[in-house]
Order: sequence, then C-alpha cells, then structure tokens
Amino acid sequence: MKNIIEKKSFLKNVYAKYSLLFCLLVPLCFFQFFVYGKSFCSGDGITEHTAFLAFYGEWLRTIVYNFIHGKFIVPTFSFSLGFGADIISSLTWFCIGDPLNLLSIFVPKNGTYVLFVFLAILRFYLTGISFIFYCNTHKFQKNIIPFGAISYSFCGYALFVGIRHPYFLNPLIFLPLLCLGIDKILDRKSPLFFIVFSFLACVCNYYFFYMLSFFVFMYALVRFFFVVKTERKFLYKEFFATFFKTFGFYMIAVMMAAFILLPSAYGFLTASRTTEKIEVNFFYSLAYYANFFSSVSSPASVGGFFGSIGFAPVVFVALLFLFTLNDRISKQLKIFISLGVLFFICPFFGHFINGFNYITNRWCFAFAFLVCVSFVYVFPVFCKSSFKELKIPLLIAAIQNLLVVFSCIISQARRQHYALCYIYSLVILLVLYFLIKKRKDIRIFSLVSIFIGIIVIAFVRYSPYGLAYLDDFRESGIYKGNVEKNTDIEISKLNEADFFRYDEENKFTSNNAIVFGTRSTNYNYSISDINLMQLYEELCLATTSNMRCSSLNRRSSLQKLFSVKYFVLPAETEYEPRYMTFVKEFDTYGGKKKMYKLNDSSPFAVPYKNVLYADKNFKDLNPIEKQELFLNAAVIYDEKIVNKDEAPEIKLNSRIFRKNISFIGNNDVKIEKNKITTKKENATFEIDFAGDDDSGTKKELYLLFKNFCYTTDKEEHVKPKVTFVSDSGKKEFFSFELTNSNDSMGHNRMPCFGLQDCKSGKFFITLENKGIYEFDEISVFALDISKRDENLNSMDSNEISNLTFSENKISLKTSLKENQFVKFSMPYSKGWKIFIDGKKVKSYRCDIAFIGTFVDSGNHSMTLKYSTPFLSIGLAMSLLGLIILTALCFYLKSRRSEK
Repeated sequence: MKNIIEKKSFLKNVYAKYSLLFCLLVPLCFFQFFVYGKSFCSGDGITEHTAFLAFYGEWLRTIVYNFIHGKFIVPTFSFSLGFGADIISSLTWFCIGDPLNLLSIFVPKNGTYVLFVFLAILRFYLTGISFIFYCNTHKFQKNIIPFGAISYSFCGYALFVGIRHPYFLNPLIFLPLLCLGIDKILDRKSPLFFIVFSFLACVCNYYFFYMLSFFVFMYALVRFFFVVKTERKFLYKEFFATFFKTFGFYMIAVMMAAFILLPSAYGFLTASRTTEKIEVNFFYSLAYYANFFSSVSSPASVGGFFGSIGFAPVVFVALLFLFTLNDRISKQLKIFISLGVLFFICPFFGHFINGFNYITNRWCFAFAFLVCVSFVYVFPVFCKSSFKELKIPLLIAAIQNLLVVFSCIISQARRQHYALCYIYSLVILLVLYFLIKKRKDIRIFSLVSIFIGIIVIAFVRYSPYGLAYLDDFRESGIYKGNVEKNTDIEISKLNEADFFRYDEENKFTSNNAIVFGTRSTNYNYSISDINLMQLYEELCLATTSNMRCSSLNRRSSLQKLFSVKYFVLPAETEYEPRYMTFVKEFDTYGGKKKMYKLNDSSPFAVPYKNVLYADKNFKDLNPIEKQELFLNAAVIYDEKIVNKDEAPEIKLNSRIFRKNISFIGNNDVKIEKNKITTKKENATFEIDFAGDDDSGTKKELYLLFKNFCYTTDKEEHVKPKVTFVSDSGKKEFFSFELTNSNDSMGHNRMPCFGLQDCKSGKFFITLENKGIYEFDEISVFALDISKRDENLNSMDSNEISNLTFSENKISLKTSLKENQFVKFSMPYSKGWKIFIDGKKVKSYRCDIAFIGTFVDSGNHSMTLKYSTPFLSIGLAMSLLGLIILTALCFYLKSRRSEK
C-alpha cells in the first residue's frame, strides 16, 4: 500500500510526469532512424559535430595533463584545424563554453558518437525542464504544464535541429530561464538568477546569445508596462531606472563571459562568412506565405531550413482562443504572438535577428516558447468554455485545415508535406466539435491528442513518405567505421618527424585531421580564415567554399605553398601524378585509396630573395601567374612600396600557354557572347582547344571560369560537371560548385586536370539547371612546370634549421647569406608574434594568406609565439565582471540584513 501511495505522489510531480512523457516520446519520434538503418549524424554531424567534440575532449585532457605536470599552458593554436587556426574562436561555435560538452573529457574518440547522441537527447530533455521551471514559477496549472513542455521540447524547430545541430537546442533551454530572470528583476527580487544564466548563455554561443538578447529585451519591454505598478507621472522615470539597472546586470554577465566572447567575436569578424552579400526585400514570395499558412500543424520549413513551427492541432486552437480573452496575461501573450507573426511576415526581421546576415527564421524557437506558454495558460479556460465561446476558434482552425487539405489534393509536393498532419488535425477538430457540442469533458482527449500529434509531426518530418528528412542522415555505424579505417591513421603510421601536410581528393570526412592530430588540406568548419578565402578566390580554386577546402585540386604550386608531402587519391582514379612516387594502397571506410609522395616537397619555412608588393601590376595578373609567382617571390600585402624604383620586376619560373578555344553548341545549348542558354536540365556543350607551344612535355591543364553565374532569383548553387578528353581518348572527370549570386565569392573557378598532353583536346561541360548562365571569361591554360621545379630544387636547404613545434610556440634557426624574407606555411594572424634573437619584429601578411618577416643575413634564432587575439583583454574583463558580481552579492546581502 505504501509503495502505491509513493508511486501516486511521484506521478503528481510535474517533472516526473514530463519525464515519463519524454521517455515515451523519444523512441516513438525517432524509431525511423533504427528502422531505416540511419545514424543520428547528418553530413554536418559526422564532418563537424562529432569531430570537434572528439577534438575538444582531447584538448581538455591535454590541459589537465599539463596542469598536473606543472606546465601551466593552455594550447590555443592547432595545425590540425584547417591550415592552422585558433582553437578558442574555431571551437566556440561547436563546443567551448557549453557546460554539457565538458563530459567529453571522460570519453575517448571511439566513444564520441555515443556521447553526441546522449547530449542531443539530454538537450531535448532540458528544454522541457527549463520550460516547466518557468511555468511553475508563474503558477500555471500543474496538470497542463508537462504537455506544454513536450510541445516545446518536440516542436517543429526542435525536431529539425535537435539531431542535425544539437547545440541549436541551447537557446530553447536558456530562453525560459532568461525571461524568468527578467521577471525577478521586475518584481524587485535578486538579479543573480538573470546574471548567471545570461553569462552561461553568452559563453555557450555568442550567435544565439545575440538572438536571446533581442527577445529578452522585447519580453522585458512588454512585461514592464503590465507588471510594474507606479503612478503614471512616474512611469517613464521608473522605466528608464529599470532599463539602466537591467542593462547593468546584463553587462556584468557579458563582462564575465568576455574571456570567450571577445576571441569569438574577433574570430567571427575576421571569418569568411562575413563576406556574403545580402539582399533584403520588403516581402517574401507568395509561396513563402502559403507555406507559412500551412506550417502551423506541420513540420515543413518556412523560409529556409530552420523556420519550422509544427504544433499539435489542439495547441493551435488554444492559440486562436487566446485572442478571444482580454485579461492582463492574455493581452501580453497576444502582443508577443502578434510580434512573432510580424517577424515571420517581414524578411527584414529574418535578416536582423540573424545578425544582419542571410535571411533565416532560425529564431523561431522563441515563437515556439510563446505558443507553448500561451497554451499552458489558456488551456484550463479553454476546457471550461462553452460551445459559443469556442465556435470561432474552431471555425477558423477548420477553414485553415480544409484549405490546406484542398491544396494537398491539387499538389503532390504539398500532399507529401502536409496531408497526414492535416488529416489528423481535421479528425481532432471534428471530435472536439462533437465533444464540446455535447458538453463533454475535453481535457483528457485534448492532452492525448497532443501526445499523438507530436508523434505524427515527427513521423512526417523523418519519414520517406513525408519530408524524407532521414535522407540527410548518414548510415548507422558510420562514425565507428570512419574512426577505425581512414587516411589519417595511415598518415600517422608514416612516423615522419618533419612538418608536412597531406592533400586528398574526395576525402570521406573533411575534419578527420582534428580527431587524429594530423595536418590536412581538407577542412570544413563555420569560422574559417577570410584571408584563405581570398587566396582561394584570387587563384580560382575549384574545390572550396567560404567554409570549406576539399583539396588543392592537383595544383603542384599550391601543394608546395602549403608544404604538402603526400597526395591521396581514390584507388579507382586513373590519374597518376608524374612528379610523385607511389607509396601504398590502403582501405578506408570511404573506399580504397592510393598514396603518393611528392618528390620535392617544400618545407614549413622558406626564405625568399625576391620581395614584391601587392600593387596594381600584381592584381592584374591572372590566377596561374599569381600562384606561380608565390613560389618565386614573397608578395607582401597591406604595405606600401617606399621606393618604387627598388621594386624587382615580376618574373616567373613557369611558362604559361593560353590555348585557342572554340565553343560548340547544340540543340539544347545556345552560346552567345558571354552568355549560355540551356533549354533543358543537364544539357552539355563542348569546348575544343588547341595551340602551339615550344615543348613536348606534359603540362598542368587548367579550365578557367571567371565570374560564372546562373542568373536566377533563387538561392541556388550550380554544379557544373566537366569531362576532359585528350587526343588519345583518355578521359578525366571533375565536378565543382559555383555559388549563388548572393555570395561575394565562389563565382570564379579554375579546375586543374593535372599533368596532361595539352596540344589539343576537348572539354564537355554539363550544366544541371535549365536557364541562362553568364560569364566574363572561359579560358584554357597549359602550365609548363619543368623549369620551375629545377629552380626550386637548387635552393639551399641549410638556410633554415632546428625547426621545432611546441604548444603556442615555433622555434628555428636561420643561416642566410644575404637579407631575405622568410615565409611560413601557415595563415596570417595577429595572434602570432615573431622574435629574432629575442627582439620582437614586425610580421607581414604575404602571398594573400600567409605570414612572414624580414631576416638579416647571418646566423639568428627565431621564435614565433601565439596568443589568442583579445584573450588577455577578455580575461581581464571577466575578472573585473566577477569582482563587480561579488560586490553586488555583498550589497544585496547587506540590504536583506537591513530589512
């Protein structure tokens, strides 16, 4: 009997009810992943999230190991991050700052996927816990709160991002707590709750903290005029006093978070993502508004990937019923909901709330919170209302449902997106109508329908018969298979002592290097260096985007610039690099690979006798001339030539031949001056080339597309497929991506087909989209590198010696016969300081993206020391914020004692 009583009392607890409902919903919502053999890793999950989580765990273990052994150094730079990058600014987007990710310190890389899934489910759970905490504090009806909590935890936005980008659930956790902190301040209670959770939200992710700050400000603004009780003549005085007081508490939290916020902000502002051109219209398209109208009870996205709403039908009806009420809380909720609808309607808000970046409704987690709070508040009144009072909300919901169902009849695409959800919704509305009409209790039925409605929405989101979101996720076992068999393991087995990178075509996962501590030319992460992107753009590298490099595209000059020593190709590739030696063939999870070693790789530090400046003459060079010049001279950026007469003449060691080309169209492709019109999808046209040169040797073959754009209003990327056919009939295939017109980069591409017989040949270009393509130039080049390699091999290898790498430090010795410029094969960063014989010298940005300095002749010791930009200032500000918080705590304690 006692056990039965204890179980009943346990189930009366709102957190227990929610926990039970949550445990039931998780398998019912995600069972399709197991049925269809899918992992919880999307492309980003396997490439970024699990990789960075594994790296973060190793980084934390390294810090602890250092401290235990009396070495109080925190590594802040890693050559495994792309071509070398700051750890704090790179990982803030994914890991650093989130308290939950600290668990990675206990998990080896082989167990990272299990941790990734556990943390994703835990974040789902915590969104509901924070929602319950908010509702409990506001004394909403306890029996309803768990159902509001599951509606919030499994809303359309959460079902989309919760597995794809688990840390995107963090703002759902923080928003209720920050709003609660504002309520405490308005009620003249302690501000510590608000300060602590503002600090945690800020260190977790500055991007979402920006969004949260905006919504918390809006929440405080509306709540003030309903909560604060004062005479009208003192209202505005009280408003400004409350505003500045709250802003002060907010700034204490921001100051405490400055040790992460400032380096992260600097990393973001110097990242390639900030180069995108954004066009903001007054309104969206009619199709957008049709989708918005239809998405209330469906998981279909509104305005891009992340704008998903998706609530059970009863929640929608309760929301409509809210607008028939007129009490103080209802008025506030109606203002919030109306503002949310306005933000959905106007593109500017999608632009503004996304940090003035591309337009997206990624902020819709805030709308989900408002809808679920409205439901919890309204539902008890809703259940007690008469048919007359509920007639209008039911009628509006029914009309909306019927219109959506009708659209499903005439459109197969809409049928797949909306049909099941709205058929279910119509059934629920019909049953509700009869129950209300007969004055039956609708509470149990409504709550059960919410539970089932969440399952229906999840089914449509993931099912191949719905939105087929499962297609975005990789096969089960992919993480384990990739960690056990990959190129990085084979590279590690080489036990090479010297610094080198490896280059790989069609790499299975871009960021494997950060998991295994190798150095690769492949990477894919959100905060990547803007100077590298400028290098890719000016050299028209065909295997990059503003967040990714997918190999150096067989360009021997770039392989030398980036100190590449090994080149890895898929085993089935017929291409064999002539300037390399075959090493071995091996298996990876992504297929068989073959490895080559460059015969003459370049070291990490290279001295140059020739120094040029990036003036107009340099900028007028074509991409091949620039890349070849970088091997013969150091080209300094951001500096002016003092004496133009002393500037050396631009000379190249390579010979470049521009081939004569002719365009051959057909019935499907019309080619005019600087314009190509395709009449069908996947249309193909031909480019023939020929031209005399003075050498019979094989040359690197390039096909240049300059400012090549697909003219469309849609934000589409174009993926031309190129087939090269030599005179002998040998074929080479290459596919690359050109960005849409909104991107400021990615319109210039120059795929390289390696060493080929280049006297004549053909290119067949397949364009996947039907329409008009415009371009400034399409050219074919042949590059003779034989003389260049002879000159490079004659360089004195003893000029740089004793090169060593340690945490945040590089040391070397120079022995130069004359004054030269030493360039290092790593990206330029203000975090690096260079010292020669103990004296600090100026560092220069050279060859667009690299770092170097002038070194006098003779023997010298050089040291490069790294410190994360703004980290010291951030730490000082954090310490000051902590001191202010401590003083505030003593002040509040003394005030309580006085009372």
